[in-house]
Amino acid sequence: MNMISEYLSYPFIQRALLASVMVGILCPFVGNFVVLRRMSFFSDAISHSAFAGIAVGALFGIDLSLSSVIVAILIALIIAFLSERTTLSHDTVIGIAFSGAIASGMLVIGMLKGYRADLFTFLFGDILAITNNDLLLILIVSVLTVTALLAFLKPFLQITFNRDLARVEGINVRFFEYMLFLIIAIVITISLKIIGIVLVTSLLIVPAASAKNLASSMSRLFMLSSVFGIISGVAGLAASIYLNTSSGPTIVLVSIGIFSLTMFKRGNGH
Repeated sequence: MNMISEYLSYPFIQRALLASVMVGILCPFVGNFVVLRRMSFFSDAISHSAFAGIAVGALFGIDLSLSSVIVAILIALIIAFLSERTTLSHDTVIGIAFSGAIASGMLVIGMLKGYRADLFTFLFGDILAITNNDLLLILIVSVLTVTALLAFLKPFLQITFNRDLARVEGINVRFFEYMLFLIIAIVITISLKIIGIVLVTSLLIVPAASAKNLASSMSRLFMLSSVFGIISGVAGLAASIYLNTSSGPTIVLVSIGIFSLTMFKRGNGH
């Protein structure tokens, strides 16, 4: 207990703990829609689009968080637009955007001079480097995102399960799909500093998939996914400090451990 109290007395640990709780709620909450709509490839493309945004920000001296958000939103809108206006499949459009973002990011990073340690924070995540400004941003985005999803939960679920029926019932399918794409893009980019580009999609998908294994209703799905997200974040952070390992991968491995347990439970239930 003394060791725990000592660790919790450090401000950077306190910030990391708060960030892990907030992102542990936010990412799985949004991730439920990613899992239900089978959009994991889209979320992966957006996270790698943020890589291009970070590279552009580093090249032109723009705040990296801001540049990553702008480029990720731009790519999300392009994917939504092309999916709607062309005869190409959704996966094909995403694959093109994914490839373009990665190539652009690599090209721009190759133009940078010298070593940039801050780029690796976004690539692999460093929850212990979270600042008060980062916490405030995560809090604002979390409150706005959860509020928006709850306020429009019915239309979001209707376009998720049956777009044609939603359209017949007078729901503006295009508006809510664009809105969902933007929410996913913003949530991914603000989570990069905690979990990293390489792993951020995991925090969206794995707790939501774990909850889907056990949930018998939509309300339980949202509740369980956030609970699993919080446990993954807090337990992963604690384990990374105790074992002196990278926080991002440790958090993801804890979430996968939870997923494995839910699979076992589901297997026994059936």
